[in-house]
Amino acid sequence: MKKANEQPRPTTQGGSQCHTTADASADCAMRGKAMDERRKPTNGDAGKWELTPQQATAVDLLAAGRTVTETAEAVGVVRQTVSEWLNQQDGFRAAVNQRRHELWTAVTDRLRSLVPKALDVLEEGLTAGNVQAALGLLKAAGLYGLAAPSGPTTPEAIEAERVRSEKLAAFMAF
Repeated sequence: MKKANEQPRPTTQGGSQCHTTADASADCAMRGKAMDERRKPTNGDAGKWELTPQQATAVDLLAAGRTVTETAEAVGVVRQTVSEWLNQQDGFRAAVNQRRHELWTAVTDRLRSLVPKALDVLEEGLTAGNVQAALGLLKAAGLYGLAAPSGPTTPEAIEAERVRSEKLAAFMAF
């Protein structure tokens, strides 16, 4: 039984502190439930460079182009948590960069695998006189507007150029 001068005892409900009075009991339970739904533990005890399951999922989502807000909602944390992971945890940021690199490599490998088919289509277009196909091929190959290669083409000419470069460097050193 409660005495007249006794203070309400704090209890924890959903991570927030509540006082056990009849008035606040229902309100406290609702706040606690709301806090539980907004926040999921992020396993802050994980090693410095070890990602939690939530962080691993966040890495995949961010690398795939999802926003910080979308990522936070998907992994069940507040937006600030994902921002802190990105801005304050080098291991997390490195994991995002690594995953982006992996995705980029996969995309470029896939594009490279399509090159033979694309060349067949371009060849058909060129044979039919399609100027756009010809320009597209030159641009894609990095040859559009590119100057012809220059430089010595014999071993003797290369040796002579190297000797001239060495003499010029020695002269400039004085």
